[in-house]
Amino acid sequence: MRVVSFKANGLAQLSYLISSAGEACVIDPQRDIDQYLREAASQNVSIRCVIETHRNEDFISGGAALGEDLDIPVYHGINADAKIEYAQSVQTNDTISVGDLLITILETPGHTKDSICAHVSDTSVSQEPVVVFTGDTLFVNEVGRTDFYPDEKEQVAGMLFDSLQALSDLPDTTIVYPAHGAGSVCGSGMAAREFTTLGYEKRHNPAWQIKDKDAFIEKKLNETHYYAPYFEQMEKFNSVGQSKRIAPIAMPRLPQSEIAALPEQIQQNEVQLLDIRTVDAFCAGHRAGSIFLPNGLISAYGGWFLQYDKPVIIVCDSPSQTDDAALQLQRMGYSWLPGYITEIPVATGNSRVDDHVDSIPRVSAQMVAERLDDPPENWLILDVRKHEEVDEKKLPHSKHLYLGHLFSKYSDLNSNVRYTCFCGSGMRATIAASYLKNRGFSNVDVFQGSLAAWERLHASS
Repeated sequence: MRVVSFKANGLAQLSYLISSAGEACVIDPQRDIDQYLREAASQNVSIRCVIETHRNEDFISGGAALGEDLDIPVYHGINADAKIEYAQSVQTNDTISVGDLLITILETPGHTKDSICAHVSDTSVSQEPVVVFTGDTLFVNEVGRTDFYPDEKEQVAGMLFDSLQALSDLPDTTIVYPAHGAGSVCGSGMAAREFTTLGYEKRHNPAWQIKDKDAFIEKKLNETHYYAPYFEQMEKFNSVGQSKRIAPIAMPRLPQSEIAALPEQIQQNEVQLLDIRTVDAFCAGHRAGSIFLPNGLISAYGGWFLQYDKPVIIVCDSPSQTDDAALQLQRMGYSWLPGYITEIPVATGNSRVDDHVDSIPRVSAQMVAERLDDPPENWLILDVRKHEEVDEKKLPHSKHLYLGHLFSKYSDLNSNVRYTCFCGSGMRATIAASYLKNRGFSNVDVFQGSLAAWERLHASS
């Protein structure tokens, strides 16, 4: 038996190719299916089937593409909310043979109603399970979120509790391969490791250690998770299936004639400029109207700020930076990617040119401390971190508005107030400032270094 994992950066999504005796199965594939085909070819094995552990909310599954490309079955849990048109339904105790491997399905509803786990035995040695693919039911140091059914929240939280008890029946030595690692939106508190064992999780996973069902349900109901607008689009795509594979693309440089038309297109809201350069470069100068989203955060926040019905043009320092950005966007269903630009206008004193250029001031921790000692009129710190981060450490004279919610709630802010955007490091704060600028807020700056800088300042004082 051999297990090879594949990690989708940004999403922190994990997929797998498991193989034995010349055959293989792919678990929870992405749409860039060439990576699985290359691995199978390198091992000289044939991919016989695909297993999806649940309906994904945060990316488009590659199950339909891989199934159609190889003419192989795709297996999906029986209790899907909508018919999975490209897959065959499976339920508890259904088995699939792949080489010497016996894959047994276990229904584990809770994260979604169609969630399944797949435990695997190497029959050349024993019938005892060796590994289990747990999808979004069980992670390393965490369990799946249960907030996708707001009208049935107590019921589905209870389902997850029961599903974890069902997993408990497997041997403690069983190796766990989850569908996400640390940084995923599908659960907070995940450890940085990407595999574990059932026995280890029983002893150390905080949620799994809750033995009372009512207490477990109460814990899940009190969690705060965020539901990105693009999740609904992913649900639709993952019901009908997207059979077209994606691949890294060499984005073309936008022609000069189209670059010249950008200012008017931006003003008319006909195009989206996605600036993936560094915080330093973006704050120093960028095309007016750009949204700042560095490569590592495109998957986490692109679905909050980018629309599907308008082209996305990438602003970068070099063409090589666009490769991963374009792949992340395609995984989320953004396919209108006409090209990239590297040209940033420079302020010259010519008002016609300068109208197309913008910058964002940054303020130091020392300057923020001085402001807090004597708060200026109409000034606030805008904290865009997640709820649990704010609970751990909150700055005075601050207003909390989660970064993703800016898209729908920016109108709740007062454009006459000067906002100093704040996060953990300054990265998300810069995204927030860029969006506020995009929406016409002129009195915006960024807390340089944000919480990290604030703590350094106080550690030295």
